[in-house]
Amino acid sequence: MFKSVAFAGLLAASFAASAAPSTWTFTYTGFYEDYVGFLGDRELSGTFSGYDADSNGTIDKAEISSLIIAGVDYMTCGAGGSPYFSCGTEAFSYQLGGKLHFIAGTTSSDPEGYRGGAHFYQTGKSEWEYRYTGSSESRKDYYWTDDTQFSITDGTAANPLPAVPEPGTWAMLAAGLLVVSGATLRRRRNR
Repeated sequence: MFKSVAFAGLLAASFAASAAPSTWTFTYTGFYEDYVGFLGDRELSGTFSGYDADSNGTIDKAEISSLIIAGVDYMTCGAGGSPYFSCGTEAFSYQLGGKLHFIAGTTSSDPEGYRGGAHFYQTGKSEWEYRYTGSSESRKDYYWTDDTQFSITDGTAANPLPAVPEPGTWAMLAAGLLVVSGATLRRRRNR
């Protein structure tokens, strides 16, 4: 009986562990800036958390819970619903062990439209920041080049959120437990 219960517990734990989210840390190094040229030490780095829920080898926007760049979580920052501020992730995909692509950013202004700006990221293309006031404007663009280096590390979050198995997983677990219980009862009756 103890073996059956231990087996069922291990089975349940393995289902939960397989769906646990991971956190990836990424860095792009080296960008081109119009007025300066190539900046070899310029970095863009961040993290994202999620998991490949459909097991297709790609994590897409629906499968991540955070995308943090420069301290801003572009998956949750637009929750305020202000007409003067927008923030979010337009697109996201990461091929496990391969390419990372995202489009994310913010826009803001005051109610009168005298001050505002935007900050956008589009991997493979550019990061640009624009600010304006009643008397001035500024814009910075950093472009990806063939010399831009990409690195990414994968690791399970230190304190991952508990995974919630899908209904099919629960059904498989219940069926397995019924089979184990039935085998245990049959063995007891045959003694």
